[in-house]
Amino acid sequence: MSGFFKKTYLKIGYSFGFIEKKKPSAKKINSILYTIGNVKKHNTEIDGLIPQAVEIGDNFISAPKSLIIAHDASLYNHVRKHRVEKVIIGNNVFLGAGAIILPGVKVGDGAIIGAGSIVTKDVEPNTVVFGNPARFYCNVSEYIEKCEQKGVLLDTPPSFEKFFTNELSKIEIAEFQEAYKNKNKNKNV
Repeated sequence: MSGFFKKTYLKIGYSFGFIEKKKPSAKKINSILYTIGNVKKHNTEIDGLIPQAVEIGDNFISAPKSLIIAHDASLYNHVRKHRVEKVIIGNNVFLGAGAIILPGVKVGDGAIIGAGSIVTKDVEPNTVVFGNPARFYCNVSEYIEKCEQKGVLLDTPPSFEKFFTNELSKIEIAEFQEAYKNKNKNKNV
């Protein structure tokens, strides 16, 4: 079909309702509809049905495949209703890879959620939780001390502060990865 005929066909189809225009993708909608603090770039999938019920604070960091859900459709077949409860994530929260936050959960400031955790209940500020369901492990100060004792903490380059202004470059990430390799050259990692 030539360009002229294709445009005419589409214009007529849209006008008379024979052809539907493509709807915006869920990702575009979600990026606009939920509330988030100063860090807009993260790896969490936000509830696609009701992103407006999700509120995320400042300095949020999350790993891939993490998910925040504010609705539950389990009763739909029975009563044609959805359970919808607001999810509130505080400031300075870390959400591990594959972790899932369920409807109605409040995560306190400074909390760390371990990878693969299923968070069904509120998380106190400055605590570390993990598991299915997520359970208290220790407070953040104790966790820092344990990591220091194991010698697994690596100084982060000052340029990583750009993460909080959404400006971290691939070069800076590569430099951080190189620092890790250099630190561990003589270790059996």
